[in-house]
Amino acid sequence: MSDLNLTRSISNDGTTLTINVAGRLAIDTAAELRSLLLEEAAPTNIQLDVASLETLDLAGLQLICSACRTALDAQKRFNFSGGMTPDVKKAVETVGLQRQTTCKHYADLPCIWCGGMN
Repeated sequence: MSDLNLTRSISNDGTTLTINVAGRLAIDTAAELRSLLLEEAAPTNIQLDVASLETLDLAGLQLICSACRTALDAQKRFNFSGGMTPDVKKAVETVGLQRQTTCKHYADLPCIWCGGMN
């Protein structure tokens, strides 16, 4: 299994940051994504492309949920682009997120893990 690989791009109009997340987002690699998310203040839309994510643990899930909440508090949009791999879907199911259809931090609208905000 590979380590975490992150690539970032900003849209031509400067409003959207896309971060491709590939490899393994876990307790020992989550700080890399956290640092990248914290250094980007300007874009109003943040897209995580997790289509190449091989492994996701609880620390990775928590980081993504925290990033979503932080973006929403700053009145920014936070969402996924691309699809989730079967292993990522399994991690989401394992922690029970598939049972949570709304997010209390997003005005009780659908959670990003459950298909919301797209």
